[in-house]
Parts: sequence; structure tokens; C-alpha cells
Amino acid sequence: MSDYNENVRISSVSREAFPADRVDIYDHIMETRKLTFMADLFATMAHSPGALQAVASVGEHVRFHSVLDEVLREMVICTVSQEVGNFYEWCHHIHRMPDDMREAVGTLAAEELPAPRGPALRFARMTANNEAVDDALVEQVRASLGDQGLVDLTVMVGYYQLIGTYCTTLQVPIEDGLERPPFKK
Repeated sequence: MSDYNENVRISSVSREAFPADRVDIYDHIMETRKLTFMADLFATMAHSPGALQAVASVGEHVRFHSVLDEVLREMVICTVSQEVGNFYEWCHHIHRMPDDMREAVGTLAAEELPAPRGPALRFARMTANNEAVDDALVEQVRASLGDQGLVDLTVMVGYYQLIGTYCTTLQVPIEDGLERPPFKK
């Protein structure tokens, strides 16, 4: 599903056009993500400062404060992005993968990787597709990531489902200069 439509349905909001009494939200996103420009995902969401703050806060947790290691986080992001057809996030995260993992992510072969990666990716794919996750898989994930990891993983999947809905519905444009590798399926 790499036929991503970029017919923008909502404009970006610049820092200057953002409500002055809420500009701390805008600045916090730039600072925590070490951005030199506001990504279109957030710049378009800036039409609703409250939504921007709430959504960015959850994203900050799952990206920077969860117990999942960096490679697993990026693999989960790419897996969910592919499953929900979110080419925007796929393009933003696939390049963050180590070369040896980049070939596997987004394929069923990735689910055969040793724990915690394989079971976590199977869990992410199934959850993103609203498939029933059986107790055995939940216990595999819990055994390798703990209760906090199980919660963080579940919240991460939900966050990227939300972002997928947002980006595909409002056709958030992929910034110029960003590589656009196709989905793996």
C-alpha cells in the first residue's frame, strides 16, 4: 500500500501563527524531538493546540521513555505503520533501522526473531490489525519485556494507529528530501 496520497487536506501552522499563550507546546515538541523544523504531522495538528499537546505527549513517552530498546521501538513503528498504511511514518522511521534489521522489518520473517523482538512484532502486527492476541503471545511478550513493556508496547501500537488514521485521512505530506522506500509486503 505504498500509493500514499499527498493531496494536503489541512495546512501547516507555523510557530508565528500558533497561539502565543500556548507556544510552549510547539517549542517543547521541537526541543524533545531535536527538530530543526516542525514535522508536517505536528505542524498540521497545530490547528488544535490541545490535541497537539495530548498526542505529542503520548508519542514522547513511547518514543523516548518506554522500556523498549531503540531498535525494537523503530521496528514496532515500522510494523504498525505498514499494517495501517501510514506511509508518512514508514518514511520517517525505516531509515532509523540498522541495515540488518531493515530487511526484516515489515515481513513475517521478523516475527521469527528471538524474543523480545519476534513476539513483540507479532503482537504489534496482530494488534494493529485488530486480530485476537492469544494468552500465550501475551505471556511471551510479558516474559521478555515485563508488565511495563507489555503496556508500553500496547500503547505504542495504539499511538501509531492513531497517527496512521490522522496522516492518511488528512493526507499529511511527506517532507521533501525524505526517502520513500516502499512497504515490504
